Amino acid sequence: MTILAGQPLLPLELPSAPPVTTAAPSALRHPKAPAIVLLLLGLLMTFGPIAGGLFAKTASGQQMIQQFAPHMRASTLNRYGDDIRILYNAAVGVDTVFGDQHIPAGRFTGLDEFRQDSTAVIGRASDLLSRIRTTAPSYRRVAAIGGFNRIPFLIVAAGIVAIYGACVLLTGRRNRSRFAVALVVLASAAIGTYPFVSNLSSGAQAGQTMLRSLTSVMTPHEVRLLQGDFIVLVNADGELETSFRGVPQPGPSATAIITLVNDWPKISSDFASLVGVIDDNIANFNALDSLDSATRDVGLPGLSAFPWLLVALGSITAGLAVAALPRRRKET
Repeated sequence: MTILAGQPLLPLELPSAPPVTTAAPSALRHPKAPAIVLLLLGLLMTFGPIAGGLFAKTASGQQMIQQFAPHMRASTLNRYGDDIRILYNAAVGVDTVFGDQHIPAGRFTGLDEFRQDSTAVIGRASDLLSRIRTTAPSYRRVAAIGGFNRIPFLIVAAGIVAIYGACVLLTGRRNRSRFAVALVVLASAAIGTYPFVSNLSSGAQAGQTMLRSLTSVMTPHEVRLLQGDFIVLVNADGELETSFRGVPQPGPSATAIITLVNDWPKISSDFASLVGVIDDNIANFNALDSLDSATRDVGLPGLSAFPWLLVALGSITAGLAVAALPRRRKET
């Protein structure tokens, strides 16, 4: 069409364009139930070890393990065996001299008591040594646990992380939620893998065996008996070193008695040290035993279940955090 100069333009009608719109963002679904359970579990992990005395109990157990260390060495146990043999030979020697020389009762009161009680004294010492020897392999496995007294700190730290993660999941944005979940999963992994990297998985069962083996030893009654035995030996050695020297003593008996007198400083040191470590650790033993009792009271097999409780705790915590992560709603 030709347009002449000066002729007005005709209006141009264009079809109306559709409005420009942006896609509506898909709504996020915030699973509340797993986040709430995670929060409650975090509170339990944070305050449960404190309320249950877990810090004190694990510290007591660690202290007991450390203080028994010198007495569980093979060389020390062999030396204790030598001490008992010297005491036995001396007791036989004293009995022989008393019989050969027809020494009347009352002349050497300390040796009278030693002769009367030597069977019981040496028997208790032998039983104690036998029990410690039997316990030593289990003790070494328990001693190999890395950071036993740090378990409560690990649980509480993971609990605090779980509380933080639950709060973020309940109130935060998706980008913050991902970071919170990753943090909770990391803390949970630390709890779940700790039993395997620390030897707790094998040491816990050994700890249960150790407790059962030492139950009859770690009591005030046993300590009093051993302390009484020590007094008997001290009085006997005192007379052997002084007034009894004037009594004729034939060959083998004299050798056994002289050996006891010469070795008495070492023997008495060994005896006093062992009885002392038992007496000092009765409370620590009871604290460690209470950990075993606590799990048995809820139907679990004592300390041997402890590693698996940590594994379960880590797995459940991580699972709750992942389940509580915000997700996009499915379009219908």
